[in-house]
Amino acid sequence: MTTVELLRHAKAGSRKDWHEGPDAQRPLTEEGWAQARVLADELLALGEPDLLLSSPLTRCWQTMEPLARRIQRPIVGADPLAESPGVPVVDAGSLWVGAAWLGGRAVGLIDELVTGRPGQRLVLCSHGDIIPATLSVLAGRDGLDLDDVHLKKGGRATLAFEHGRCAAVTLHPAPSVRVG
Repeated sequence: MTTVELLRHAKAGSRKDWHEGPDAQRPLTEEGWAQARVLADELLALGEPDLLLSSPLTRCWQTMEPLARRIQRPIVGADPLAESPGVPVVDAGSLWVGAAWLGGRAVGLIDELVTGRPGQRLVLCSHGDIIPATLSVLAGRDGLDLDDVHLKKGGRATLAFEHGRCAAVTLHPAPSVRVG
């Protein structure tokens, strides 16, 4: 069995209040850093992961940093986990088409990883628009019974793959942290 831990990045500053550069550079808040440290603890309690992949956007990368430091393993950037300012497929501006493209792109990456790394434990960090689309594609393709595909910032989904198919999904709530 191959396990994929799919994380939604921890709490970042708001888009509307970020004026210090492109949105891709928007960092975690103090609460987000605390969530990232708790996520590292939770993930390490399950064993050391074999691979860390992240959207190249700062908030995802920072979410993975405490885990990467603790296991002294590099984070690998993966564009299919990143938000996209536009999608090459359009249908009169339908959000459904964009979500399908994002989810399909992420599932393609996950399928490559599962095929190329059987029996390993992989941690991937992505965004709030990509994760529901990805979980929906997997549910439809692999016949999973999911009541909800939304994760709050810092939440995660554990995906268990057997014979190239997602056999089970467990959703984990975002860590509750206190700061200040």
